[in-house]
Amino acid sequence: MCYAFLDSAIAHGAESITVLYEDRQPVIAPEHRRAVDIEVVRCRSHDIGHPHFNLRFKLANLAALDFPFLYLDADTVVLRDLNYLWSRRHAKPWIGIDHQRVPSDPRTHRTPFLNSGVQLVSEPAFYDLDAILAVQNAAAPLRRTAEFTKTEMFACPGSDQAVLFRYFRAIGYDYTHPEIGPAWNSCAGVTDVRREADGWKAHTRGLTQDHDVHLIHYWSQFKPWAIRCPIYATYAHQDDRLAQLASD
Repeated sequence: MCYAFLDSAIAHGAESITVLYEDRQPVIAPEHRRAVDIEVVRCRSHDIGHPHFNLRFKLANLAALDFPFLYLDADTVVLRDLNYLWSRRHAKPWIGIDHQRVPSDPRTHRTPFLNSGVQLVSEPAFYDLDAILAVQNAAAPLRRTAEFTKTEMFACPGSDQAVLFRYFRAIGYDYTHPEIGPAWNSCAGVTDVRREADGWKAHTRGLTQDHDVHLIHYWSQFKPWAIRCPIYATYAHQDDRLAQLASD
């Protein structure tokens, strides 16, 4: 999955990539290192009172970055030029995309809420971990998670995205951008993929408003191997090659 992610990001405009990891260093293929500047950084988890990886690692370490960035979950594949997103970064200090309503997933059948798999951050100081956690802990302290149901603990489905969603609501901040919609963070579970002469194309299905897809997100039960994604299938041979690189 990491190979497919990097391949698609590089092919669609990424010029400098920082990969954050905790304890299992990813293997970066030589062709990717030759193509762009890739930095692999080992980060530590932070004690914020809750054990979920997306809180103790993802949220905490993204908030610690001191430079503007476009964040993508590694279980995504990019199909359109990322400069479209990057060129819009100055519109707001922090830009995100609402979660799609996925017919087969009841968790998504509610008013719009944040999906944190794509984040465009132009002002790192706005990503204030202490302020974010203070809002969460005032409503449902993370260190007392055993006293709450998941629904009571978090403002929406998810963990880091739920904490961010609660914070943005509390400060009256609209994190959305009118030109950056769900096409840029589209669930693989509602996405049809096809190969055309100029590359892979994708389109959503079964939604109120179907649309072309610019970035596919293989979250939760919709991992590419589980849904037999044809894009991922073309990378199957890379698994053995990268395993050999890791052992050399």
